[in-house]
Amino acid sequence: MVGSRKLSNDEVEALLSGLSTNEGADSSTPAFDPTAVRDFDFGSEDLSLLGDYYALRMINEKICRFTRSVFLPMLRIMPRISSFPPEVKSFDEYVETCDNFVSVTNNRLDALRGNSLLIVESSFISILTNSYYGGSKITDLHKSKGEFTATENRIIEIITDGMNRALEAAWKDLYVTHFEPQTREEN
Repeated sequence: MVGSRKLSNDEVEALLSGLSTNEGADSSTPAFDPTAVRDFDFGSEDLSLLGDYYALRMINEKICRFTRSVFLPMLRIMPRISSFPPEVKSFDEYVETCDNFVSVTNNRLDALRGNSLLIVESSFISILTNSYYGGSKITDLHKSKGEFTATENRIIEIITDGMNRALEAAWKDLYVTHFEPQTREEN
């Protein structure tokens, strides 16, 4: 919520003087003509790719809320999941920050005409597998960097299905869509 700020005396006087003088008939400001050609200087304005999309931030918060319900039965503790503002980066920039051995699931979104990429690190899958099947400690058990076991693949499938349901529920107020898994691989 944005805090309110009181106007200073000078600002109040400027507003009142603007109201008292009839500036509606001011001919110094031309009327907006949508067909007129205007000069534009590229790079002069701060135009971000995403802007300030309030809806994306709200969807982000909903995804966090719904994702907690995916991991709660597995971890048996309430996970802390936080949302961050949307950011745009190239795939190369993202890959540089990733672990070498991860699970990658590609989902198709026909309604939005695109794809989503769900990446889960092997250490997190190891923690979920241990906790889901009765392990008492939440520690990283996955030391080898080869491939996932059949049990870990089942956990990945449960995560993918739960995350897809969470994404669908988060998006449904803005746009009804369906996340359909296309491929799953280990990298």
